[in-house]
Amino acid sequence: MSGVDFRLRPFIARPPRAPWLVAALAGAAAPLPFSGEAGVDVCIIGGGFSGLWTALRLREQDAALSIAVLEADRCGTGASGRNSGAAGHWWTRLPLLLKCLGREGALAVIAASEAAVEDIHGFVAQHGIACEARFERSVWAATAPGRPGAWGPMFRAAEAAGVTPPQRPVPAEELRALYGDAPYFAGVMEERATRLDPAALARGLRRVALAQGIAVHEGSAVTRLASADGHVLVETRGGRIRAQQVVLAANAWMAQLAPFRDEVMVLSSDMVATDAIPQVLAARGLAGRPGGTNSRMMLNYGGVTPAGQVYLGRGAGVLGFGARIGVGMHHAPRQLRELAADFRHLYPELHDQALPHGWGGPIDRSTTGMPQFGTLAADPRIHYAIGYTGHGVGATALCGRVLASAVLGKRDRWHEIGALLGRVRNGRYPPEPLRYLAASVVQAAVRRKEIAERDGRKPSRLDVKLAPWALATLPARR
Repeated sequence: MSGVDFRLRPFIARPPRAPWLVAALAGAAAPLPFSGEAGVDVCIIGGGFSGLWTALRLREQDAALSIAVLEADRCGTGASGRNSGAAGHWWTRLPLLLKCLGREGALAVIAASEAAVEDIHGFVAQHGIACEARFERSVWAATAPGRPGAWGPMFRAAEAAGVTPPQRPVPAEELRALYGDAPYFAGVMEERATRLDPAALARGLRRVALAQGIAVHEGSAVTRLASADGHVLVETRGGRIRAQQVVLAANAWMAQLAPFRDEVMVLSSDMVATDAIPQVLAARGLAGRPGGTNSRMMLNYGGVTPAGQVYLGRGAGVLGFGARIGVGMHHAPRQLRELAADFRHLYPELHDQALPHGWGGPIDRSTTGMPQFGTLAADPRIHYAIGYTGHGVGATALCGRVLASAVLGKRDRWHEIGALLGRVRNGRYPPEPLRYLAASVVQAAVRRKEIAERDGRKPSRLDVKLAPWALATLPARR
């Protein structure tokens, strides 16, 4: 075992937060950072969904384990608490999964992703977590004229595999009834998609963890992780923990580490939202409009909360050179202006409504769009989850199962799912600075192309040619 010695660059931003995160943190006691020295069985770095689900699944299986969770900020203040609250499955990845895993493996992974969403509903009900977990209709749509449906490959792959996805095509007359004059040209609908308040879920998981004797230390950024004889050393600014096993669950903040640089890049995802306007929605016929995503490369995602707050997000925002995370990833005025224009385009009935809430934050985009759950070759006592690509609400619940089995050394169903996911790799990103420079050029082309399509203009030939390179990677190492 060669061991590791990682120096981490923690960054804690204080920009505008998602309104549901502000609400979830209201009245919360000030954090008590870890200090001094301690020895534990398992130290989990990161107090978001990945870390908390792993801690809770470990506790279910071994009540005697000593478990410490270290969170740099407050639990849920990373991607876990600021997203749209859509908890999804991996049916949209069916073509890739079939290519990498074959029919049996692909369907096993999809079934596990569906089970993870059911896991969330069951846990929330069991522990009384008030996070508005619900089933809603969700539409995957083409919102530019002439754009082919991005769902075609999924349906063709499903037909070839002899299975049926949970989405159904939406006829044109139904789209008009749902969206009126809004630019929805084609789409598929899932009738029972899961949505929830992600910040309330994160804080609820923290509450349950504390009640079950799991030590949760907020305000405790990890600065160093090093292999040592008999333990793994975890250092914070205030102290040191000697752990028998470690779980790395800090998502985008881990992309700086050497084992992940080839397969993960960091970029922002941004959102805007109205205040709660239920009367306006009812008066303008929007109360029943489904949320969902569109099929742009810089895709929009959004919906309406139970309180009547309309929100819209967009992925592929600010790029992080060398996986660096700065203030611009959390609050980028240009991104928010462009996103506000998307909002006016997709919700023409709300042209006069203010968008007082705008925020962003880093996500860890993998080369495949699928996460990786694994164990470091350099030190098998260190386990990790990374690469959610902005789709982690459901996947993190699966992560908790997989990493708990890894920590406990089990060779069960969850170990098998983790091993299958480890085979879903089809390339690596170029090294810096080539990665940043190439990504910046291609991203600018995609932005210009999709803004032109949104505004009814013909994009330039150069932008049309450059845009497909947004998904390019180098060949995978063998």
